[in-house]
Amino acid sequence: MISRQTTLGAVVLSLFIALAANSAGSADAKRQFSVRGLGTHTCSEFHEASSRDEKETAEYANWLTGFFTAYNWLEPDTYDIAPSSQYKQAGLLNFVDLYCGKNPEKRVIDAAIAFVNATYDKRDKARP
Repeated sequence: MISRQTTLGAVVLSLFIALAANSAGSADAKRQFSVRGLGTHTCSEFHEASSRDEKETAEYANWLTGFFTAYNWLEPDTYDIAPSSQYKQAGLLNFVDLYCGKNPEKRVIDAAIAFVNATYDKRDKARP
């Protein structure tokens, strides 16, 4: 079994590679980029997994944490896209749950990007 730290590290690395190709976050001329891990799962798969087991829900939370960490690192003028003072882990999962409820055919990465788009103006630009 792969440890959480290994999984999280792989997620951060893959997101770094995907986002580093372009400051706008797109990897090629068609704005396509490779997604790995739980981000490839559909929203309906997220709902099935999260209804089965808290451990599976925690794995999605860990994937999201890695995504936001990579985003923070790569996006200029962004210290934290999801400041913990405003968006606790449960709030992040709630956002994904609501997004996925409305978009079952979309992927978890789409929910993460929707979160970024919704919260960008409220991000911490510098360390508080």
